[in-house]
Amino acid sequence: MTTLDTGDDGVFLALEEHLRHERDRLEDRRRELEDVRALITRVADRSLGAWTPSSEPVSRVVAPSVVNQLLTESTGMVRNFVLTIDDGPALDETTVRANRARIDRGDVQRAVYPADILTTQRGQRWLSVWAEAGEDQRILPATGTEFAVFGDTAVVALAGWDDLSQGYVVLRDPLVIRLYTAYFDLAWKHGVPAPTVENDGSSDPHLVELLELGLKDEAIARHLGVSLRTVRRRVARLMSVNGVDTRFQLGWVLAGRPR
Repeated sequence: MTTLDTGDDGVFLALEEHLRHERDRLEDRRRELEDVRALITRVADRSLGAWTPSSEPVSRVVAPSVVNQLLTESTGMVRNFVLTIDDGPALDETTVRANRARIDRGDVQRAVYPADILTTQRGQRWLSVWAEAGEDQRILPATGTEFAVFGDTAVVALAGWDDLSQGYVVLRDPLVIRLYTAYFDLAWKHGVPAPTVENDGSSDPHLVELLELGLKDEAIARHLGVSLRTVRRRVARLMSVNGVDTRFQLGWVLAGRPR
């Protein structure tokens, strides 16, 4: 009994040390993000007087059309730093379609979400839908603000860092864009990959059926009404879920799966 107690004490000590290390690591992350935030505030502050950043207030009425236009006209990676999925300028159907079309044409989209998105069915569904569309997702314990960086063209950000009620602004100054990009990339580095909501081999049943019929990717794309890139992305996800490296291995696993 004494030996068992000693062993248990060792486990608890190891767990306490691990928790302490993780707390320290999170605190380091918070300080780094705060440093970049402070720099963004300083550079974007009109009171500096040396120059005036190109800042355009955006009303809630026109915000969706502004985001839609930026999605259509800009190139390069889209970086979304999300405060909430319940409010924002990019939730209308037209903008969502433009967003998905951009991903389909090959532009990378990354998004950082707050951890509370995992606690609701709507949040989980949101992550699943956009992961399916090809968005790369990571999670932070909390986000605290909201913005989107459209390549090196513009940033759409909250007018007040953490205040949704103040609306949004479009920022076009190259230095400000680089700072928001740096903030996002630092947050992305410290985030953890968003968990897969569905994690078994039947997570994409319609696609599985078409693969088992031996259809080529092009035929599957036509059948499903999606792009070839989307089909290949979904196949890659199936391979990852089933722990295989090749299409041949995936076919073998699917063929042997219980009906």
